[in-house]
This record gives sequence, C-alpha cells and structure tokens, in this order.
Amino acid sequence: MSDSRSARLKGKVRQWHREAREKSHWAAERLLDRRVCIGITGLSGAGKSTLITSLIHQLMHPQKAQLPGFAPALNGDLLGAEIKPALDSGLPLFEYEQCLQALLAQPPRWPESTRELSALELHIHLRRRHRLGRSGTRTLVLELRDYPGEWLMDLPMLQLDYDDWCRQQTHIIGADSRAGLAPQLVSQLAGLAPRATAEPGRLDALWRDYRQFLLDCRSQRKLSYLQPGRALLDGENYGVLPLLDLRGHSREQLEALPVESNYQYLAQRYRDYLREQVAPFAESHFRHLDRQLVLVDMIGTLYAGEQALDDMRLAFGHIADTFRYGRSGPLSKLWRPRVDRLVFAATKVDQVLAADHDALRQLLGQQLQQAFAGAHHRGLPLFCEAIAAVRCSNENQREGRRILVGHDMEGHYLGFENAEIFAHVPRAGEEWRHYAGAAPPQLRPPAGMGAGQGIPHIRVDALLNLLLGDKV
Repeated sequence: MSDSRSARLKGKVRQWHREAREKSHWAAERLLDRRVCIGITGLSGAGKSTLITSLIHQLMHPQKAQLPGFAPALNGDLLGAEIKPALDSGLPLFEYEQCLQALLAQPPRWPESTRELSALELHIHLRRRHRLGRSGTRTLVLELRDYPGEWLMDLPMLQLDYDDWCRQQTHIIGADSRAGLAPQLVSQLAGLAPRATAEPGRLDALWRDYRQFLLDCRSQRKLSYLQPGRALLDGENYGVLPLLDLRGHSREQLEALPVESNYQYLAQRYRDYLREQVAPFAESHFRHLDRQLVLVDMIGTLYAGEQALDDMRLAFGHIADTFRYGRSGPLSKLWRPRVDRLVFAATKVDQVLAADHDALRQLLGQQLQQAFAGAHHRGLPLFCEAIAAVRCSNENQREGRRILVGHDMEGHYLGFENAEIFAHVPRAGEEWRHYAGAAPPQLRPPAGMGAGQGIPHIRVDALLNLLLGDKV
C-alpha cells in the first residue's frame, strides 16, 4: 500500500472514530436529559432572527440580562453560555454575530430574515447545588434549529394527494380574504380543463402569476396559510398549481386520465414538489425536535382585519397535525423523539401599552384553543406567551393619557398610542371598526445597546421558562 493511500485510510479511521465519539456523546446527553432540541419558526414578519439573537445574548451574558422569570438567572445559577456548531445537524451555523452586529450598529437595524435552515448548539453552564452545601457545575446543551415559517405551511400538504389539495385550495381561494387580488388568474385556473392536453409553456406562465398572487396575499392582506410556501422565498419554478374546477370528476375518473392531461401533468408536479422539497425537510428536521416555538405577529394580523385573523387560525388548524404529539420514552429520545411541548409567542408587544399585553396573550390563546381543539387528546402540552425580543419603546404620558415613545425606522422620535386590545376575537361590526385605524408604527431598535448594556426585552425570561424551565 502506498504511503498516500495509507495516510488517507488512517485519516478516514480517525474521522470515523471522532464521529463515533461525538455521536455516542450526543446519545448520552439525550438519555441523561442534558440535551434539548428546539425548532424555531415564525409566520411572516414575526421577527424570528431577532428573537433567536436576543435569546442567545441573554443566556450568554447573564450579568447584563434581566431574567427574573427564569429561575436559574434569578437564583444566580446561570453562569453563561457558549455557541458551538450543531454536530448532528449538518446544517449551516445560525449567523448570530451578524444578527447581533445589526442590532448594535450605529444606527441600529433589524437583522436580515433567514430563508434557509440553520442551527447551533448553545452550551448553557449552570451551577449545580447539592444538599450538603457543596456546589458544582453542569451543562445543558440547547440545540436551536431555525427554519422559515413558509416551510411549515407546506407540511400539511404531505397528508393530501393532488385531488384533495385542489379541492381544498378551491375553497380557500374562493374565500373573501383572497377575493379581488387576482380575478384573471383565478378565472384561468378555473378554466383549465382536467382532461385537456397540458401546455407546459402556458402552465409556466400561470405559475409566475400564481406566485405573485401568493406574494400579494401576504403583503396586501397579511394572510398566513399560503401554499406552496417556498414560492414566497425564491423564484424557482415549482409549477404547483391548483385546478379550481374539478366538479363532476370523481377521484377514479381523474386518476384514469392520460399522462399528458392537465390533471396528470400538474399532479406529477405536485408529487415532485412533495418528494423533492417537503418530505426531505420533514424527515430530516422534525425527527430531531423535542420542542417547537412558533412566533406570530399577532398585532399586525389584528390590525389587518378579520379575514387576516381568520386565515391565521386556519393556518394554526392545518399545522395542528404536523407534530408528533406526546412524550418521548427513554429510547425514542435517541431515534424518534417527538415534540412534547409546543409554544406560540405573539411578538412585538412593545408596539402596544403594557396594559394590553395580557389581553393580546389571551387573544392568541383563544385562537389556539379553537385551532387545536382536536389535538388535546393526543397529550400535546400547548403554551402561549406575548413577548418583545428587543424592547423598542417606553411608556410616557401626554395630556393625562398613556402613550408609547420610541424612534421610527428613519430615527425620528415619536409618541403614539394604540387602540385598546380586546382579550377576545372582535365581534363583527363595531368591535372590528375599533381596529380600523393605522397599525402601530414599525420601531427601530434602541441605540446604545452595545455600550456595556444588555438587550432590553419584554418577557423573554418567561419564554425561556416555558421552553427550558423543566430542564434546568
């Protein structure tokens, strides 16, 4: 054997040995409950990158953080944390430093939204207190897996064949929330005869229009349940179009159509999308998760109106069956862990007065109760919270009224007040007109966070307690 081949073989053996050692260490951490994997996603505009950055910074700098709701910090047992690559994930490292630098810049700015999967391990160092007065340390490995909320919206498609999906989309696209956005496109999709011979060029043109329709649903109506979700993130030609008129066609008749028909051509594009994009993500990502955090821009949705709130509840309902519910046993922690805790958090609560924070949380809770009513028997603990990952406003008084003060995105100082948030879904008519005014302004991150100060927040400590309280 040549020296070069021998060196390569020895290198491979060392690599295999290192990987086996790392894998066994990972397995031991799971069995001993010293590792928890949390998936983090957010519906559009919820501030996911900002929340992850703030959460990491709070844990890494406990001497600067204000975390009275997180017992280890309150008791002085949180010693700090350090970032490491997620060994088992094979995913790119979450760009914490870049996100933090955006917040600390002069002037400060919001981090860029993430459009792909990323991960990191946060090794949280904790003081271990013994009954006899001695103390030591232990480490909890927190693995964070970050993915776009648009990908989450695709997962319910795995439970539908093309016929089911078309009929579902016919109902959704025909609803008032989408009415008037693309009448010509809707007419063309309804006019595609399932039996007619497919014209790929025409269908590609319709796909471009359909993608723009999805983008308009998000930007103009602030709708949440949009499929295929990846169309909102990139310009790929996935070609996943719904046929909007299958009346008079049974499933058996549609399946018997020739391969060159519109139905069979589009059904194959649908199956290809699920096989190549959705299924690999679901299999490679969700089998690792112990817990899931979903961030929601509840305030923006509320001010967008009744149809936006209804569509958010529709999205909640369709993702209710996405997660493997129930607790993981000792061995399944290694091979097939299931989500045993699902947390929803309404973000940006610094846009409304403190007196409205609890009402906002109750409103989110009502939405979740309605959407997840059928999931309770499966043993899924469901939680909700209202937070601001970075607090950008403070309260003041003007003419005897409580107002919020902060800086807009151009850096101009402003004072404003919000309409009172109801603790229930507004009733038709007068209560919805209560929210008919302008939504609260987008605020800029506060300046001066880098001058030895922590990142101000609202209830990130309570969120940490929901996610990790039983582990620490």
